[in-house]
Amino acid sequence: MEHFNTRSVRLATILGLTLVACALALDPRGPGDGLQRAALIDRSDLEGIWAFINTLDTGLTFATIVGVLFISGAGLPVPEDIPLTFTGILLSLPKTAEYFGGFVPALMTVGILIYISIICGDLIAYGMGRRFGPGLATWPGLRHALSPKRRARLERWFARYGNWAVFIGRMMAGVRFVTFVSAGIARMPVHRFVIFDTLASLVTVPAWIFLGYIIGTHFDRLMVWMSRINTTTWIVAALGIVAFLVARKILQRRKERRKERSSPQSD
Repeated sequence: MEHFNTRSVRLATILGLTLVACALALDPRGPGDGLQRAALIDRSDLEGIWAFINTLDTGLTFATIVGVLFISGAGLPVPEDIPLTFTGILLSLPKTAEYFGGFVPALMTVGILIYISIICGDLIAYGMGRRFGPGLATWPGLRHALSPKRRARLERWFARYGNWAVFIGRMMAGVRFVTFVSAGIARMPVHRFVIFDTLASLVTVPAWIFLGYIIGTHFDRLMVWMSRINTTTWIVAALGIVAFLVARKILQRRKERRKERSSPQSD
């Protein structure tokens, strides 16, 4: 599956570069002029997004975020970083402080609700692992999330770091759910799971919310900066991704060759 994903990203990047090259070749103003003027996102687009955010119902939006974070911890394949960052953006709005009666009450209320929803969602994943054990890997929809490769990685983590594996796993998107399930399968005491899960949340949750708050309070500067990103920047970024994937593939092959050479000696 990882090889398939890497190949897909590589093909998508090459296709994107090809489309950009075709668009520039057909530009009547010439490729040089097109490279300098074609922005990835227009200022008016960002202003429309900001206007839409300001029209959202405060209470309903926060309730939706709390629900998404809960089911994300319980196994929904949605990274919690996005709703947490969006929470910070909402906290930067004057209407949010007005809705809760001040910024501090808003921060405390939203923070408590978010922590409760996250920990409860994580406990559901932990309980699934404790109740059903390794058989969860055969359930439809969980075969990829609980793939043998991911479970093997978590087993090494638990063997090496013990309870701190929960702390480490919570900070890494893509392995959170399998970390919680693995803790349940290993029958880690529930109070220890909650302690280490909470400790990690005290690091990651405020960090993403603070990032969103900075984005919200400096959105005018962000609009100016984003409007300056042109096609040249996009091409450079795409080439960087291709170079990264190629280098990663080369390093993987070298590592496999070293293992193949060392395996006969170990026998």
